Amino acid sequence: MPADTTALDTLNIRPASEADFPLLARMNRELIEDEGHRNPMTVPQLEARFRRFVGEEGYRVDVLLLDGEIAGYATHRYEPDLAEPSGQRVFLRQFYIARGKRGGGLGRRALELLIDARFADGDRIFLDVMETNPGGKAFWSRTAFTPYATTMERVVRKP
Repeated sequence: MPADTTALDTLNIRPASEADFPLLARMNRELIEDEGHRNPMTVPQLEARFRRFVGEEGYRVDVLLLDGEIAGYATHRYEPDLAEPSGQRVFLRQFYIARGKRGGGLGRRALELLIDARFADGDRIFLDVMETNPGGKAFWSRTAFTPYATTMERVVRKP
């Protein structure tokens, strides 16, 4: 059953701390499963990856709080983009709302909060959506994202 997110719910955002990484790693494992990604990483490996994201790879990890409890997270960073007047774009690598919190508009509200809190007017946000995730595609389309490019792959099989 969808989460009941009413106007009384308080939605906030804050930077993730090291103490959040175990929970975020479990959420990341759920995201991988939900989108049909073939990433085989375990929860401990995903936790270590969050540390690398923040410490070495320049990502910002934000937690999305509903009434003070973590209901989701976002991982993003600015990247160079010569086609942009600013010379950069935002890559939204991960955006996740917990399974039990979906369906009541929380995702849209959380995305707008993230955009308002973290990005500047005119920023271009890019993200990847797995072909195996039609629900994700529908969500991003409903939130004013439009297709820009298609990544295609082929696995070489030799006799």
